[in-house]
Amino acid sequence: MTTTPPPPADPTATGPLTPTDHRAFAFLGHVNSSLRQCLCTLARHGVALRRDAPERARLLLDTVRPWPLYKGGQFLFDLMEWEDLMVDGGPPPVMATERIVSACTLPVQLIAAATEEAPGVAKLVPGQRTTAALDLPLRLLTTTARSTLLSAAQDLTDLLGPRAAPDDDAGYATDPEPVTDDTSTELPPLEAGFYLYEDIALGALSVLGPLLADHAPTDSVSSA
Repeated sequence: MTTTPPPPADPTATGPLTPTDHRAFAFLGHVNSSLRQCLCTLARHGVALRRDAPERARLLLDTVRPWPLYKGGQFLFDLMEWEDLMVDGGPPPVMATERIVSACTLPVQLIAAATEEAPGVAKLVPGQRTTAALDLPLRLLTTTARSTLLSAAQDLTDLLGPRAAPDDDAGYATDPEPVTDDTSTELPPLEAGFYLYEDIALGALSVLGPLLADHAPTDSVSSA
């Protein structure tokens, strides 16, 4: 009499999917979770802005609605059914503002470099067209290199310059306190429905506003 052996404890040990498949899905699942957490956090910032400063929220939306970037975001939001991703399951924890800004810093820098006006050439010189063609990639590389060096310098500063605890009798240096975001107790809950994409846009303008303002053209006029 033959008996069927019990299934293995590791679900990746059998079946058509390989361990690499499972690890790949684990990474993609992590990406989905991070995207959901970011979108929900931005939307909650948008709800807070609509609640606390309705006039500012209205003016912000009236300004960005005609822009292709806003309309393209609305199209992708509907096409990829991000609303289903956001409202499926319990609300995720609030993502720290510093993490959102850090993730968007390099893309904003690249966009700023790509849209920066290149210096004009007074007259036609040999190699002018080649130089102009290479100007944008070189500026993008320069921006990337600068951002990398600044980030590396900051990481080294954090690593080599730990902060000592004031009440540590032994005088040993301790690691800095982790940055915490206490907005989880202040932000209102997510409001699914017609205003969800608008709330994400408002939240993005609220959270990323200082970063975008830092890359504004030098000749721009700031309104009072």
